[in-house]
Amino acid sequence: MDWNKTWIGILLGLVLPVITYLIYYWLVVTFNLQRVNVSLCMVANLIPFYIVLNKEYYNSAKGILLSTVVLAILIASLTFFTNTLQIL
Repeated sequence: MDWNKTWIGILLGLVLPVITYLIYYWLVVTFNLQRVNVSLCMVANLIPFYIVLNKEYYNSAKGILLSTVVLAILIASLTFFTNTLQIL
């Protein structure tokens, strides 16, 4: 399978922060931890971004970067213009 496709990067960039958030939510609920900002879940995109850049899969890197920007805009707009996400 050819991993150097933009749609694979977009899929990776959208799914990984969701999985990271689910793990984060489970840890907060289970161990009663202090909550942090939701946007930190997007930091998980750095791992596949670094891997695909080292393998020179630039189309996948472009997809990961695109999905990260879209998620950042979405989270920033939800944080600042609604009460959906709270900054602690």
